Amino acid sequence: MARYTGNHCPVCEQAFTDDDDIVVCPDCGTPYHRACWHKVGACLHQSEHAAGFEWKPEFGPEAEAAAHAAICPNCGTHNEPGSTRCSHCGVPLPDPEDMAHREDAQAESGPIYARDPNHYNPGAAQAPGPHIEAYGTGVDGGIYRREVGPEDPIDGIKAKHWAAFLGRSPMYYLMQFFRMSETKRRLTFSFSAFFFGPAYFLYRKMWTEGIALAVLTILLSLPTMMGTIAYYNAGFFGDMPLGWLPTAATIADIGNWVVRILLAMFAVSLYEKRAKARITAVCDRLPEGPERTEALARSGGTSLLAALLYFGVLALVEVAFLYMAGPAFLSLAGASFGL
Repeated sequence: MARYTGNHCPVCEQAFTDDDDIVVCPDCGTPYHRACWHKVGACLHQSEHAAGFEWKPEFGPEAEAAAHAAICPNCGTHNEPGSTRCSHCGVPLPDPEDMAHREDAQAESGPIYARDPNHYNPGAAQAPGPHIEAYGTGVDGGIYRREVGPEDPIDGIKAKHWAAFLGRSPMYYLMQFFRMSETKRRLTFSFSAFFFGPAYFLYRKMWTEGIALAVLTILLSLPTMMGTIAYYNAGFFGDMPLGWLPTAATIADIGNWVVRILLAMFAVSLYEKRAKARITAVCDRLPEGPERTEALARSGGTSLLAALLYFGVLALVEVAFLYMAGPAFLSLAGASFGL
């Protein structure tokens, strides 16, 4: 019996093989070689049957499930297989039987994170993907692992609808949205928003926010550019008073850093709010089905072209700035880069 292979007979203490003739105690499930069973004539755990003793496998899927279930989902402590609570923090441990059947259940209706992100995109082939574990607070105050399935809501929107709308990087955003929904804390730090600013919003098709921030970014850079032009091309501004430029440039630099930090802290939250409104509009307009999924993918997703256009506009502004700064600045810039 393959189920018992690798485990040991309690009489001869030899490991069972696939070819062994094995009998099992009908009361506690302890396996024996048939010859060993006849030799002793009774189960070695007979005195413990009344107390509810049950044999626990040393090897095999059941033993692996028991060992995995004994790992605390809260603090990570490795407990003795069969333990019901963590010896370190007291959090209830998963049921080994549930862990043994978990993989089969996931194959049929597993959480969205265990599937390929393209599963909800029309025409995409389904393939196993990385698994992301979400955590929430239980009624006893402990932290427990949660798996969010396709039909489960995140801030009132089904996970599968979020995934269809998000397009790229759905696992990261689903985790962030789940955390915000569970904790009611909207702050998070986005390095993409910090370094790329308006391009982040344009890439995520947040047109109003992206264009407004692009204009603000260019305006905040004007005092510094004007000061550089006035220094290297003194006649460019004619008789215009420019004594205010140093102070304005300092204020603009501070403002630029403030904007970048605020973007980094609130960009994901703002994206979640805008995405939720657009997903709700699509779901209100279309019934459940492929047409709704396609509409969500068109409404959401990303636009690399929009982000590249923003950087193209910045490049044009830089070229105009170099032209206005005059030959002296161009010569200095060329010398700095060895041109």
